Amino acid sequence: MKILLINKYHFMRDGGTRAYFDMAKILAERGHEVMFFSMEHPQNQPGSWNEHFVSEVDYNATDLSLWTKIQIAAKIIWNWEAQKKLEALIKKAKPDVAHLHVIYHQLSPSIIWTLKKHGIPIVMMLHDYKLVSPNYSLFVRGKIWEHTSGFRCIIDRAVKDSVSKSIVCAFEKWLHMFLGSYDKIDVFLAPSRFLIEKFRTLGFKCKITYLPHSLAPQKKSQGTIVREKDTFLYFGRLSSEKGVDTLLEAFALLGDEKKLWIVGDGPDRKKLEAMVMEKNIASRVTFFGTRYGDDLEALKQKAEAIVLPSCWYENFPYTVIESLQSGTVVIAADRGGIPERITHGENGLLFEAGNAEMLAETLHFLEKMPLDIMRARAKESVADLTEESFATQLLGIYTALLDKEEMVAKTSERV
Repeated sequence: MKILLINKYHFMRDGGTRAYFDMAKILAERGHEVMFFSMEHPQNQPGSWNEHFVSEVDYNATDLSLWTKIQIAAKIIWNWEAQKKLEALIKKAKPDVAHLHVIYHQLSPSIIWTLKKHGIPIVMMLHDYKLVSPNYSLFVRGKIWEHTSGFRCIIDRAVKDSVSKSIVCAFEKWLHMFLGSYDKIDVFLAPSRFLIEKFRTLGFKCKITYLPHSLAPQKKSQGTIVREKDTFLYFGRLSSEKGVDTLLEAFALLGDEKKLWIVGDGPDRKKLEAMVMEKNIASRVTFFGTRYGDDLEALKQKAEAIVLPSCWYENFPYTVIESLQSGTVVIAADRGGIPERITHGENGLLFEAGNAEMLAETLHFLEKMPLDIMRARAKESVADLTEESFATQLLGIYTALLDKEEMVAKTSERV
């Protein structure tokens, strides 16, 4: 089977790109031909399909002329270049199925029309809330923001606290709702049941199928794992919705024996580093920057527990499932899809999102828990997330779509 995977980033950046690359690996290992469509970027993974990628656009650049900003806004709403380049790729590769991940802004929903023009079945994995709200995270200025209205988005400056960016995203929503762009998707997938329920609550009518992400088989540990008592690890993006400021506030309430390792990078790093100095906890908090693979795994196996203090509605965070797979206890906020994998007192601990005092109490309470038992339960709790199970379900979805397309084609021929 020829499968076209589409995502706006083609380098490891977040959970969405992780799912995109994991999917490619799983499909290729089972003999399927995988091709990619994305955006040009200096950090992109090399490959033969990169020549078809769309031009890089930096939406966070501040030194842009008014005309450039207008051009960028137009691309967010409808990207003609993406359509043209995708058209060339389709004619060359003739994919059987297209699987979309995160496409908005850099690629735009315009590519859906190109895929449908060529009769290619489309599957889309939902990683956030963009299809129901102009604000993809449902999180604005430190608070949950559950609105679907474009007008409300503009009034509240719900996109990066900017009126102009909120107007563009509101218009993007109105146009593609009017055109029915996302109605052309054949199958929507979601890795958490929470996201499915939230989409329903916010008025999304299309059916969504539950398909959690998978985990690669864990490498066998070399020797005995030695945990560092009273040492906690956060790894992930350093941005406001991740709640790292709440974690630092909690640490300021704890004794000097508690230590925190922070792995990751993002727009809030300098702010968080300044907060560490202000709270006088610099001797207990270490920023490691970005770490992947064996480097990250080594830190996870040394930490007594992982902390995930997210304030937004997390969908299906790899932080949680990877930590559980490594037999690490997870202390996490009780928000979004997190409680689907963390059972309080069993394989981890939950606390009220945004509540620094409760988080501090939970971190302190951990020393009273049967950690060896919890670590064994942690591994058991993600034993169902196998690559084989994921591949079987995903390929079943692709096959059903192709069978449906074939049946429609035969019916058309008879008519």
